Amino acid sequence: PLTLKQFSQILWGAYGVSAQKYGSFLKTAPSAGALYPLDIYCVVGQRGVETLTPGIYHFRPENHAVELIKQGDLRAEVARQALQQMWMARAPLMLVITGEYNRSSMKYGPRGVTYTHIEAGHVGQNIFLQAEAIGLKAGIVGAFNNRGVVATMGFPPNHEQLLIMPVGYSK
Repeated sequence: PLTLKQFSQILWGAYGVSAQKYGSFLKTAPSAGALYPLDIYCVVGQRGVETLTPGIYHFRPENHAVELIKQGDLRAEVARQALQQMWMARAPLMLVITGEYNRSSMKYGPRGVTYTHIEAGHVGQNIFLQAEAIGLKAGIVGAFNNRGVVATMGFPPNHEQLLIMPVGYSK
């Protein structure tokens, strides 16, 4: 399993709060207009993260906390919805990056979708860098059945899944 400290560090590096200015939280990834249209969900497996029960968690950057939204080890089901890429189910943790396009599009119109995708790339890179810095490895998956992932994970349908990133130790 990952330690709670490793889990916390990965989440902070991905999209954690790095500063507070002008009454807003700034995060570790750049965001067009500081609108932060992304959410990060954690698929924690059995013995995935010490002291956490298996389940789907939603990362809350503003208070650096996770909220359990669905119980159970759902790694295999998420992997099935990722076009049967069952190798991912062996990782103790999967991070699912979602975008709520309206958060950016309300200011930038259709270009907000592009800005959301760019931001997801930054967060993905942060996860790779942070994992490597603390002795872990990360992968990245962009092929999945969107409706199947939403149904499995139970997050709001307006949260478009953009990336799935398994995180763990190398062999």
